[in-house]
Amino acid sequence: MNHKHLDGALFVQMVLSGHQSLESNKQKVNALNVFPVPDGDTGTNMSLSLSSGVNEMRRVINQPLNKVAESLATGLLMGARGNSGVILSQLFRGFAKAVSKFEQIDVKQFAEAFQSGVTTAYNAVVKPVEGTILTVAKDAAKAAAQAARSATATVQSVMEAVLTEAERSLKRTPDLLPVLKQANVVDSGGQGLVYIYQGFFSALAGKQTVDMPFAYEESVTGPIPHGMPAPAAVFTEQEEEFGYCTEFIIRLDQAPESEQEMESRVRNALMEYGDSMLVVAANDLVKVHIHALRPGQVLEEAMNFGALTRIKIDNMTEQHHNLGNEYEEATEDTPLVRQPYGLVAVAAGQGLSDIFRSIGVGHVVEGGQTMNPSTEDIIKAVESLHADHVFVLPNNSNIIMAAEQAKAVLGDRISVIPTKTIPQGIAAVLAFEADSSPEENVKEMTANAGRIKTGQVTQAVRDSHFQDFDIKEGNYMGLAEGKVVAVGRDLEETAQSLLAKMVDEDSEIIAVFYGNQISQEQAEAFVNRLAEQFNQCEFELHYGGQPLYEYIFSVE
Repeated sequence: MNHKHLDGALFVQMVLSGHQSLESNKQKVNALNVFPVPDGDTGTNMSLSLSSGVNEMRRVINQPLNKVAESLATGLLMGARGNSGVILSQLFRGFAKAVSKFEQIDVKQFAEAFQSGVTTAYNAVVKPVEGTILTVAKDAAKAAAQAARSATATVQSVMEAVLTEAERSLKRTPDLLPVLKQANVVDSGGQGLVYIYQGFFSALAGKQTVDMPFAYEESVTGPIPHGMPAPAAVFTEQEEEFGYCTEFIIRLDQAPESEQEMESRVRNALMEYGDSMLVVAANDLVKVHIHALRPGQVLEEAMNFGALTRIKIDNMTEQHHNLGNEYEEATEDTPLVRQPYGLVAVAAGQGLSDIFRSIGVGHVVEGGQTMNPSTEDIIKAVESLHADHVFVLPNNSNIIMAAEQAKAVLGDRISVIPTKTIPQGIAAVLAFEADSSPEENVKEMTANAGRIKTGQVTQAVRDSHFQDFDIKEGNYMGLAEGKVVAVGRDLEETAQSLLAKMVDEDSEIIAVFYGNQISQEQAEAFVNRLAEQFNQCEFELHYGGQPLYEYIFSVE
């Protein structure tokens, strides 16, 4: 299949094949985690992120290349999970930008699109690290450019060069990152990207064809069709309270010079018609979500920007009534009041969720080390609070990028406090002051989180030599600020050894959060023994209910 050009239909087959390849091998990617703990989730994150892109692409599957690529990028942007998923979304976002004006591209433009993806991804990472998925993508893009210079180059030959160099680059990642060499693994994100590229090449070589039902949707270009709710006179008082959840996509006549400017124009035009509004622009597509009393007016106003498609309107009053009498009795006479501030935290475990809610967090997103929430999950949590400014606490280093991507979508109405652990998140919330400005709160919350030392105890899932420790499967590991400092066969001895390395003469309070595999009696007895050993400190015991980590310690 010696294609000289890449069009939408061929790109769809590449993406579907790439997704299938990654999905089939995601557990292999998960197993490449450098930590021998049960939290390897890179493959799952990348697969779920790409699934979101594929689902969005499904809606424009019979469109030209630029439309297909943009839909894929938009879906990936919203569905991105974990650092690997966010970087993957940026690679395809850059690709989409490079092809935004073309219904099909030649081999030179194909290679340039790979480089555009690399540039966009590197720009999205504050401190790029070599020996990761970024390096694999960068090396592969250089190979694409070289292959495209050949007079006999085809889309297939360029993709073959991309795949070959990506595989070589992946093998070199341990030489660039000592932590990979010590764990005797290649970079997991880079491996996931190689699986995607393998699927791309298989589709171009005619080795794999993936069928997908076409899903063409007519655009709305004229008056709003009959039956679409519009007149306010028929609304009851309760309907005015809840209104309609309205979602649609605007197809602009041409791509705007600035996506940020277009988002602002659409947002300003529609904001008077409702709240909980989300506007995401990507080249000539603008995705809109708004809770409106008069969705017909929203759609009429939106049509001033272009044709509408994928219109979805849900009656929130009806949904409210279906929640049951108990919920209605508690809320039907309590209209939503917009608040100046809101707090969103990410946590795994019922106990931890309850703790965050008890100290003022309005929405807890379920997730953590093995279940990273998507960008869209965080956006929806922010929107659910009906607050003018929302502080987001990721509480995990692998969720910070998704939170930052949510901020890029929603703008300055949210602030991300870069908390990497649950104890840091709790400390940050406790520093929040309702009477302070957003800037003052960011400063104080970040500073308070930085004063906390975090320890975690978990079990190894495989043999490993890591950070100078010979770790056997089933051993308990004590991690201080993410670094292994204690290893042993006994849970409590390992936990005590961990705390001994964390506690110093300035330590005063130790909070202990026990996981879902520890009983209350066991935790209480253990903390009593700790209090005898570290008698200069005051101890607090809380049920966290977190998976994987038997104990989490907060030392301050």
